[in-house]
Amino acid sequence: MQIAIACMLLLTGVLWTRAEDDADANSGLLPSVTGDSLTFSGMALRFDPVNGPYIHANASHYPLGFKSAVIDSRGYLTIRRDRVDSVVSIIVDPDETLTARGITIGASGGGVVTNLYFYQNGRLLNLAKPSDYAIIAGPFSNAWVTIISQPK
Repeated sequence: MQIAIACMLLLTGVLWTRAEDDADANSGLLPSVTGDSLTFSGMALRFDPVNGPYIHANASHYPLGFKSAVIDSRGYLTIRRDRVDSVVSIIVDPDETLTARGITIGASGGGVVTNLYFYQNGRLLNLAKPSDYAIIAGPFSNAWVTIISQPK
């Protein structure tokens, strides 16, 4: 019986401490916004085997808010937007072609400049190396990029 009481007291302390931590972590959260308070930028980024990455635009792909996509000297893919907003969320999704190759993508930045980091099975690819770029390249290899931001 004493063990059961001790366990209950311990569990209560853990839950109380967790609730206190959650309250501290959420104290800076803001309510949802609608209308003109948000900016949406989105595109399909194509990885051409010959000409390199580019913003894909045609009758089926309509990019909004992006200006360029280049591989920098460190081997990261750098994309530029037409805004200097504060980032709310960045979403980068490899398409089915890249997913089948085990590619995941992480993003950092989000104002005017965002760097994309490509991984295959946990290994960071250096896209400046032709052998690593070849891993993601293909006539239908795309990444879908969405940035939601709020004007400053």
